Amino acid sequence: VVPLSSLFCFHTSSTPIKSMASSSLAAGIGSGSSAWPSLQSPPADQPVEYLSVTPSTASTTSPMVRSVPAVMNYVSPDTVEISTRRDLGGSDSTLVGAIWQPTVVRVANARIGSLSDGGTELTLDRNGFELRSSSEVEELVRLDFFHQDEVVNKYYPLCESLVADAFHSQQSIVDGTSSPSITGVFAFDHNVRSSDRTAVGTIKGTATGEEEKTTSAAAPQVQNPAGLVHADYTRISAPRRFLDLSNPPKLNDVLRPKLLAQKKNSLLDPTVVNEALEGKRRYAFVNVWRSIDTVNPVKNTPLACVDASTASLNDLRTFKIHYIDRVGENYFVCPSSSTQQQHEWYYYPDMTIKEALLLKQWDSKGEIANGAEIDSDGSPSTFTIHSAFCDPSCPENAPPRKSIEVRCVVIWEQDGV
Repeated sequence: VVPLSSLFCFHTSSTPIKSMASSSLAAGIGSGSSAWPSLQSPPADQPVEYLSVTPSTASTTSPMVRSVPAVMNYVSPDTVEISTRRDLGGSDSTLVGAIWQPTVVRVANARIGSLSDGGTELTLDRNGFELRSSSEVEELVRLDFFHQDEVVNKYYPLCESLVADAFHSQQSIVDGTSSPSITGVFAFDHNVRSSDRTAVGTIKGTATGEEEKTTSAAAPQVQNPAGLVHADYTRISAPRRFLDLSNPPKLNDVLRPKLLAQKKNSLLDPTVVNEALEGKRRYAFVNVWRSIDTVNPVKNTPLACVDASTASLNDLRTFKIHYIDRVGENYFVCPSSSTQQQHEWYYYPDMTIKEALLLKQWDSKGEIANGAEIDSDGSPSTFTIHSAFCDPSCPENAPPRKSIEVRCVVIWEQDGV
């Protein structure tokens, strides 16, 4: 069984640069190969850039990274459609249809701000991602993130509150009238990842009651960091997944034991979901990504995101995931086809457990979600492309990355479109 994710390296720069496909790197994977891509270090002639002066607000007196080089596992524009089969434990089988095009890019330090917008803070609404701090540090340190029941019952509510606060803080006022408020945030799934899965053990607490013991074909697995350029939903799979959450839970749904115990037919109200799918409400999917290492900041295989305003529908290729009882879709991504605007990559160096990275995975109000090729200025972002990477500034003895991402769905009031 091949896990969904493989390891991978990213880097940033002080100004957007044109992505450069490397023939030597491409040859390392093989022309037309559909194997899952492996992590590749950036070329030795691509330097890590540091700020000449460390900002007074920095938490360290060490030189601050400005950007790093990286090899991104894009797919070739010649790729048409990719597919795989996923078991109940979250692991994938053989990959079919991918033509990989590893590409050298730079990834910028997002703590410095936007490259193309004068250093302004990057936000969930405009750019598709943002960093949030958590006040519940003591509670986070006590949590066992490798125990599924504990994550669902104790950590999911913290994520729901964090996402709600982020959208409330960005609520806008137009002509003296506040934009519609969110009516609920619902966490519904999660993945635990490590760059050294042998060192962290297995997921516990995955069977609740005899029914779950007999119907669960496989326990969830600790996954590798996702070392390929992708987006989690498509124009087809986002509304389909939203609708799924108003139906009885399927075999691989993490909330299945809890909903069965509560005698609830579904996580979401079917009436509310139908209103949103009819365009009467706005909805969005947001991931909450966090380091679960209680001691060390993330240095090994951190996560990088593309500014949503620099992405285009033309760069996306559909990836179909065949589950035992449904078919999901993601997007894999080609290097930017625009000669005017290349993908701007960002990451937050040295993230700690007290910080959470919010990634917008789909927003029904985004222009790409509604048929456009791009999200124009002033439009909410539809999603952020993202991938894990190997940071060349990472010390050789850095501990493995341990992280969790929780998937949440957000719903607005009826006139929230």
